[in-house]
Amino acid sequence: MPHPHLLVIELNEASEHFIRKFSSKGTLPWFARFLDEGALVRTSIPGIDPTQERYHRLISPWIIWPTVYTGLMPEEHGIVGYGQDISHLVGKWVWDVCNEQSVSHGVFGSLMSFPPRGDADFYLPEALSDTADCKPQDMRALQELFLLAAHNYSGNFLNMAATASNRLLRSMAGGTRFGTALRTLAQPLREQVQGPRVGPERAMLHSYLSFDNYHSLFLKYRPAFSTLNLNHIAYMQHRFWRASEPAAFKAQLSATDERFFKSVEARDAEERKYSHWIERGFRWMDRMLGQLADSVPDGTVIMVVTGLGQRAYDPVSEIHNPVVRLVEPEILFEKMGLSQFQVFHQMNPDVTVNFESEAAATDAGTRIGELHIEGDDPLFHIDRRGHQLFLELNVPPVLQKEPDSLIQYRRDNAFHVRASEHIWQSANNEQSTAHHEDTGLILAWQKGGRLSAAAETVPITDAAPAMLQVLGLDPQSWHKPSVDRLLVAG
Repeated sequence: MPHPHLLVIELNEASEHFIRKFSSKGTLPWFARFLDEGALVRTSIPGIDPTQERYHRLISPWIIWPTVYTGLMPEEHGIVGYGQDISHLVGKWVWDVCNEQSVSHGVFGSLMSFPPRGDADFYLPEALSDTADCKPQDMRALQELFLLAAHNYSGNFLNMAATASNRLLRSMAGGTRFGTALRTLAQPLREQVQGPRVGPERAMLHSYLSFDNYHSLFLKYRPAFSTLNLNHIAYMQHRFWRASEPAAFKAQLSATDERFFKSVEARDAEERKYSHWIERGFRWMDRMLGQLADSVPDGTVIMVVTGLGQRAYDPVSEIHNPVVRLVEPEILFEKMGLSQFQVFHQMNPDVTVNFESEAAATDAGTRIGELHIEGDDPLFHIDRRGHQLFLELNVPPVLQKEPDSLIQYRRDNAFHVRASEHIWQSANNEQSTAHHEDTGLILAWQKGGRLSAAAETVPITDAAPAMLQVLGLDPQSWHKPSVDRLLVAG
């Protein structure tokens, strides 16, 4: 008996606030239709306290998306960073269950899905995978392009133009449309001519390419279950919430603002150039929902899942998160006397460092924890899992005014390294004006029918059993859904 079709669109961190705001304006007709004919369920993360230290880190996407697809709480699945060994979780993801139940499936870009496995019709892991392994092989050029772009996002496109262009052109054999390839190739020239105000298009390019190739794969294989990860909305909200809604923020300059502007008026005039990017990202997504709706048979459920949400955070007083990059951390660690390690630039400035043993990682973690720039705050927040360290750069505000401040090492008073040698700061006024919050949403719509929800708000762990139930499969033994059946047809 064929299974119903379920398409899960991972619209990472998309805010319900903007979905409703732009839908009410009439600029998101498909989102409006999903809201009218479908079911919107808010999700929460049990046990999370927004006042606790490092709240935002504890609900990072690479931690919460594994919860979405396994139904396990973060403390149960134990994932804290990219590149982490997930072998203990294989068998527990929704696509693993599909594989065991012989339900056709495809995975495209889902976070922490590396390495590819099972008998999937297609399987492209996240763009921060360790290698470009994927299925089918004619998608490898695209995955190589994604890995190149992800690890060099803030760099100069021209420095990698030849390699990127080669991979882009080869990706057309897999599904990249000519118009998307042309738009991607033209981006470096646009930035040269029009300047930083078109730079945010970089975040859109990944989604354009992802959708082209996912849609091509879906039409070719038509799996019962498939996923597509898109991150452009998260990026736009982080960077441009203040530009989009300036009245919600203080009329003051943040520490980052002060590097570039002498007055609030000058800053606001510059930010108005970016005020359209959030709505633009949603409007493109709305058109893609329409294309998917036209492509699927009656009875198909399209489920938009955000994993997390975002809310506005004022960089004047609530958040200090400028765009920086960690440069040559290998050299910094070698100067400390560390050896026999590998550094993986995952989501720069976050890095994963692999050591030969758990003992070596434990010792290195203690020593790296003694790096600091003035004051008592450590240079890195550190998580360790086995032989791996997961480092999050902690950028002190002093670097805004004194970029050549010294990195110091508490156990060696003679150790002095200029911060500017290892911490690159954006030459533009780039900073977060929004950040994660633990409330996300599931917006589900069924072609040719109507859906309702059994609850308005559920734990995020309910997402996985709800997906299985749409597919006609039972929740698994590790699932603890809060309702018997979240989505109800009719």
